[in-house]
Amino acid sequence: MRLLAKFLKRVQSSKIMKNVFNFLNVSSIANRTFDTLHNPVFRRVWSIGAFYYTYRATELAVLSWFVLELTDSELQVALIGVSRIAPMFLFGLVSGGLADRFTRHWLMRGVQSINFLAGVLMVIALYSGIATAIHAYAMIFITGTTWSIDYAARRALLGDLFEGKELTSATALDSGLVTGSNLIGPLLGTILIRFVDFGGAYVGISFMMASALLLVLSMRVNTPQAYSSKAQSVLSQVSSSIELMRTNRAVLGTVLLTASFNFFGWPYVQMVPVIARDILNTGEIQYGLLLSSLGFGAMIGALLIASIKPIHKGNVYSLGAALLMAAAIAYAWSPWYWLAIFWMFIAGIGLGGFAGMQPVLALEAVGSELRGRAMGAIVLGIGFQAPGMFVMGAIGEIIGPRESVTYVGGVGLVSIVILRQIFPALADKTKRLTDGTETSTHFKK
Repeated sequence: MRLLAKFLKRVQSSKIMKNVFNFLNVSSIANRTFDTLHNPVFRRVWSIGAFYYTYRATELAVLSWFVLELTDSELQVALIGVSRIAPMFLFGLVSGGLADRFTRHWLMRGVQSINFLAGVLMVIALYSGIATAIHAYAMIFITGTTWSIDYAARRALLGDLFEGKELTSATALDSGLVTGSNLIGPLLGTILIRFVDFGGAYVGISFMMASALLLVLSMRVNTPQAYSSKAQSVLSQVSSSIELMRTNRAVLGTVLLTASFNFFGWPYVQMVPVIARDILNTGEIQYGLLLSSLGFGAMIGALLIASIKPIHKGNVYSLGAALLMAAAIAYAWSPWYWLAIFWMFIAGIGLGGFAGMQPVLALEAVGSELRGRAMGAIVLGIGFQAPGMFVMGAIGEIIGPRESVTYVGGVGLVSIVILRQIFPALADKTKRLTDGTETSTHFKK
């Protein structure tokens, strides 16, 4: 016993164990996770995001259920997602050019102003009884267009504020808000539908829009921004974005995996309400809990990234996407509601890893004057979600929602395996240089 006590004392006093205890210390974990919030600009950006991302998640749940109740069609429900994401495919590269040409926080102000005005008009349409599926598609197309601008401007702004591990932490925290909003938004939206109907739900959404607008209008940013040439047209900047993807393999690999994830993986979310109602026999609140479990898992994944600040970013990014696709297939075939919640939670963890690393890989590969265009290229990749949702909805109409999620997600898993072979950085088998080129880690210079 004396020898055991002596051994344990030595272990406890060793440098390795001190590091382990420090890592597990709650205060230390909190400091590592949220240290970037000491920056006042990022703290304000994060506060704006709390309202912005929550009302986006609430809006998607409310309008998806609204169209499902009106049409009883899987394809028309999927068109809600298509209408939201199509602007990212159409305007992604343009948004990136705007984020490099104009002041980024002013673009964020314009986004929130447009969203608030559109939200007020939707409230009027719902309470006057004239709202149809067309109104829902138009509303979410507007907020989807402004989202493509905000994404490029906001993520490029983070690149201006931070670098290195701090950039990883900041983007993970911001992505945690995006994905974690699915914890609150869907549940809030479905509760509002149950108790105050769709009009009341949109009043709540408009209130959050107003809060985000007030916060962004009062934001002050003193961080210098490297602008692209004012004389360069937006069309020229789009061409520059295409050239950036052609010559920078780090950006190209990130964009292609983003496109694969958004075409084959994320569209399964549009099948969640159909599976919930028609197969699991649940109501709107239980459907909201399913989406909330996805958000909870994503929030956990994002907080882990913000705390650990992983070195193997490519693996976290690509394997996170694969985990979501596999869990989506498992969700589709879950025979019980609580098992379905579990698989949605696992899918959320994968989403947190994917979303947390997505902007970091591209931002670290370019200079400040190209950050907007790099993010615009990512927005273009996200835009592939629109045709993906249409394909999944169309297949669901023909052979059923479970089969649709399985076949589309299965192809997505194969595509990730292929991309990891073509772009070794996605499997952390290369060193990424500052110009975005790659060299093998298997050879020493």
